Amino acid sequence: MIKVGKPPYLECSSRGDKRFSAFYARIKRFNNKSIEEIYQASKVFADGSKGLSPKEAKGKKAINMNEVAILYDRLWWIYLKENPELIEVLKNYNGFSDMFGREGCQCQAKSIYKCMQYLK
Repeated sequence: MIKVGKPPYLECSSRGDKRFSAFYARIKRFNNKSIEEIYQASKVFADGSKGLSPKEAKGKKAINMNEVAILYDRLWWIYLKENPELIEVLKNYNGFSDMFGREGCQCQAKSIYKCMQYLK
């Protein structure tokens, strides 16, 4: 589990508020694909494979991890800008958690926290 900020925490996963789960958050300008789909498809692997589905790519280390980490944060920013009413929801919380989050992996709670720090 990953927690950032201070209580009260909003659970940002499919077990919490699904609007803040990368599997459910969809970005209009990317043909309504989910953040998870876009992120996983952006990974490039040592064997040259890319454009994989979340099921195929999840948990695998890509050779472009720095770039996809930046993209992941940017996708959350785009999603919130496309859905400004969600920013108002997030303002009710000082912290964010992801019960599935692991250190060293991209985490929606961390990305959302970064966005909210910028918007304060």
